[in-house]
Amino acid sequence: MTEHGGAAALKQNNLAALRSALYHTDFATKKELAEQCRLSLAACTALLGEMIDDGQVLELAFAASNGGRPARRFSINPNYAHILCLYTDNNDAERSGIALRVCDLKGNSLQEKFCPLDDILPEDLTLFITQMVQADPLIRAVGIGISGVTDREGAIESLAFPALNGFNPKKALEEQLGITVITENDMHFTSYGFYVRNPCDHPYSLSVLYWPSHRSAGAGTVVDGHIIVGSTKYAGELISLPLINSTATKVETVSRMIHGENIVPLMQTAAVCTIALLNPDILFLTGSATLNVREKDIIDYCKQSIPENHMPVFRMQADIHEEYMTGIFSLTRQALKFKH
Repeated sequence: MTEHGGAAALKQNNLAALRSALYHTDFATKKELAEQCRLSLAACTALLGEMIDDGQVLELAFAASNGGRPARRFSINPNYAHILCLYTDNNDAERSGIALRVCDLKGNSLQEKFCPLDDILPEDLTLFITQMVQADPLIRAVGIGISGVTDREGAIESLAFPALNGFNPKKALEEQLGITVITENDMHFTSYGFYVRNPCDHPYSLSVLYWPSHRSAGAGTVVDGHIIVGSTKYAGELISLPLINSTATKVETVSRMIHGENIVPLMQTAAVCTIALLNPDILFLTGSATLNVREKDIIDYCKQSIPENHMPVFRMQADIHEEYMTGIFSLTRQALKFKH
């Protein structure tokens, strides 16, 4: 890398650090930002000046004086850009379609709705997003959660909505609309949302096992803020675990998983495999199929194979909507491209 390129990369990293600091506070002084981002006061002043000129940052009233000269406070401009978060939803046996939320840069929800669709075609998704962007020109980034697998280029492989197989929203929409587009597996977004919504004062790991009542299960894991996606982004596809027992074939086992029949043994096996392979601090059991499951039955089974001092904290939560949306928003905001 050339010296010029190295300097440019360093500047972008410093700008990203300032934005991240401002995302997580209502306001901060220049000194506070410089200290938090490990910048000199002069460097912080110059970068904030560029961000103010670009409209990313707002100058607020002076902080109250404690005897010295009052300090100017700064805040991210929440309406510099809006983020469209949506996911293809067939998590409920009684509905299917697209769930969406539009947020400002601080994560405040500006609009939320569910659009029912029996099937989702590529042209449906393209038209839907195009219309949303046209209605709100401040939408500069879109995060799309998919019930299925996405490759590293953003192409979709979905059993829930087969018409989307091979479709790449990023390739279809980024250049056309001039926005940032990311596509991700539902459980990778959701597990990251659980991580964001369960902050800890030290690095930790969590795994999420998701059991809807009418389709195959999935899983996601976050370690120290990083999603474990695997080399081909197939990590978390529980349907491929060897859940067969002596009285059931693989097809029968998958059918049981999808229809929620005698599902506790499948959850128990998935939990033991997850703990043995990933050793998370926290294990979330989620999805509508968990409503009729006792946490104790899962824990007692796991203790037969896992030493007690290596057992995670177990938590059960049927609904994942808020975590899903949080994960989409957080990762899409990270991907949003800025002029400065």
